[in-house]
Amino acid sequence: MSFKTGKTPVFPGRRAIYPIRGFLSRNPDGAILRSMVKKIFKQYPPPPGTVVERDGAHLGFLEGRTVAVVGYGTMGSAHAQNLRRSGVKVVVGARDGSVSGQRASDRGFEVLSVAEAVAAGDVVMLMLPDEAMAPVFTRQIAPNLQPLAALGFAHGFAVAFDQVKPDPGRSCFLVAPKGQGDMLAAAHAAGSGVPGLLAVTGDSPAETWDLAASYALAVGCLTGGGFVTTFRAECISDQFGEQVVLCGGVIELLKSAFDIMVAAGYDETNAYFECVHELKLITDLLHRQGIDGLRKRISGTAAYGGLTRGPRVIDDRVRRNMKRILDEIENGDFAAEFLRNHRDTEKLADEEADGPLARAGRKVLPRLHPDYPDYPDKTTD
Repeated sequence: MSFKTGKTPVFPGRRAIYPIRGFLSRNPDGAILRSMVKKIFKQYPPPPGTVVERDGAHLGFLEGRTVAVVGYGTMGSAHAQNLRRSGVKVVVGARDGSVSGQRASDRGFEVLSVAEAVAAGDVVMLMLPDEAMAPVFTRQIAPNLQPLAALGFAHGFAVAFDQVKPDPGRSCFLVAPKGQGDMLAAAHAAGSGVPGLLAVTGDSPAETWDLAASYALAVGCLTGGGFVTTFRAECISDQFGEQVVLCGGVIELLKSAFDIMVAAGYDETNAYFECVHELKLITDLLHRQGIDGLRKRISGTAAYGGLTRGPRVIDDRVRRNMKRILDEIENGDFAAEFLRNHRDTEKLADEEADGPLARAGRKVLPRLHPDYPDYPDKTTD
């Protein structure tokens, strides 16, 4: 693998290895070479609470490097597009004949097999589904990694729960966007981005932190800050939020409220508007103004009702259930269950889609959104 900076190879007569500006690289004899690009971090590892600002980072640690994006789903597509827009060379690794591989090719990317893309990458970004990470890494990624290639992840699951175990001393980092893939791509195209979480494994070379920051800047994950964390903390907090709030708790709350109103004789459309549609109005306020700002911007009736009745909905029993769910995530029970039962997801989602709330949504949404249901499908490789 050659890192070309326009200079003479460091070890004439051997396979060419060039110093990466600002990044730690190791020659075959273990000697450490440091280059001249300004470091982004002042301390390695950066202390907890460190925030990388967009104007404090640069792309120097990606200069002259090829990023292999393995998996071209919603998030993989966003990373690939944003990297290319930032001037980084990108190749995409996908299964032969896959729909997403064809989509990447249609967008002008060089599409290779997973093994070929890994072999071509100076940075190999693994954008595969969590359940696919371990077998693909073992069979197609690990055998084809170049000695100095860095591994990157957009979610901590594979490393936090030992699905992927990088070689000691190999650079391994996490850049987790705090936004869905389509949102990240649209924000970057508009010259902005989203916040991000950054982590590096404990036995990675210290300058892997700088590589992570450069990568985060390139894909648009420093708008609002890049927050230093760990693989485990990112994974556990992400899963807890998904299960208890975003994709579990909130959805069950909506379904229950809708069912209760309809059972009490209220029209489905009224129930849908009050229990589902207006949720976006509240979350938008919360997103921009915080809880205290939200309370000041809704009616007095709504504020008093929420403050006095909300705690009756989320009572001590619910809080105990939340804590049990957190325990299951922390001790690995959920990870093991998911890897064992992930094929049940489609069946469970189909059952939910046949429920009364989903049916009501399919009646109302075409009136509210003319492009419904033509939203990009989630595709993964």
